Amino acid sequence: MVLGARMIYAVLKLLPTQRKVVLMTRDLRQIRVDFALLKDSIRRNHPDYEIKVIKHKKLSMGYLFAAVREMYHLATCRGILVDGYIIPVSVLNHRKGLPVGQIWHAMGGFKNFAYLVAGTPEGPDPAVAKVMRMHANYTFMCAAGTVPAEVFAKAFQIAPESVQPFGMARVDYLLDDEGSQKRRERILRRHPELAEGRTVLYTPTSRLKRGLPYEELAEQFRGTDTNLVIIPHPVDKTPVPDDGSTVSGAEFGIMDWLSVADVIISDYSAVVYEAALKDIPTIFWAYDLEEFRNTRGFPLDYEAESPGPIVATAEEAANTAMRLKHLDYSRWRARHLNFVTGPSGELPEEGPGCADRIVRALNLS
Repeated sequence: MVLGARMIYAVLKLLPTQRKVVLMTRDLRQIRVDFALLKDSIRRNHPDYEIKVIKHKKLSMGYLFAAVREMYHLATCRGILVDGYIIPVSVLNHRKGLPVGQIWHAMGGFKNFAYLVAGTPEGPDPAVAKVMRMHANYTFMCAAGTVPAEVFAKAFQIAPESVQPFGMARVDYLLDDEGSQKRRERILRRHPELAEGRTVLYTPTSRLKRGLPYEELAEQFRGTDTNLVIIPHPVDKTPVPDDGSTVSGAEFGIMDWLSVADVIISDYSAVVYEAALKDIPTIFWAYDLEEFRNTRGFPLDYEAESPGPIVATAEEAANTAMRLKHLDYSRWRARHLNFVTGPSGELPEEGPGCADRIVRALNLS
């Protein structure tokens, strides 16, 4: 199959290139914030370029025609940006000099992913990953700080110099105070009850073949003046409590919910990177830490690198969330987000223009 695809692609590469940039994603539901901002940057800086957004589907019998269409656009474009592992981008042999940028859908890695989980129940078979050239062909990968850059190089098995300090486009989005206020107003119009009291977001990592303890945490907030918003993981099917006292956050994206959050409860999620840029305290409810360590594992020292309190029970998580007012992220940002902050981790007064940095790396003429 791979050889056949490469043969078809070799023919398609004989076609002339077009002033076109391809953005490919596996998120079939929406265009992520990063891609939306990158589209805006391309339009501003290269208005004569076509922007082709392709939502890549998993391999299936009906994928054949879509695959030829994808290969046509890859063969005739002058730049590619992806936000995950996209099979045709990695397995095909592209034109010499074609820039391919990876804007990963997380700003860092608190749990193992990509090649770090190869051969585990939650990861790919190493032999299949080799045949499919998983995460090959990137000419650059974006990172927002020294620590995630080191993790990305290991997780994607790419040369450290390929990981570039461009940041992520979402950094511009998060540091846009005017835009954040508009997003806050939009959410409060939909959920006016959040205008009173504190608002806590629960954003857990998915568990393989296990549900998430939404109800256990929700029970701790009932009867208090603190609002709990649960952001379901995209692949998790655990029902969110529907008793009027808990808000399901599925209607808005996590980037938007940060505009109303006073505190975040997470576990092993990379949402802490976005939280640190918004100065929102994060609590790490690691109720299954040892099990998670022994199954999926971590690329870092979890206890040392978590920039907030680690708790073991729902009661501890809720009580900490209701009293925690502030965390000093500056030292942590100075290592994890130093490509987009000041040298001591201070937040910039204006966005660093990450989207424009990434578009410049495509060397469009």
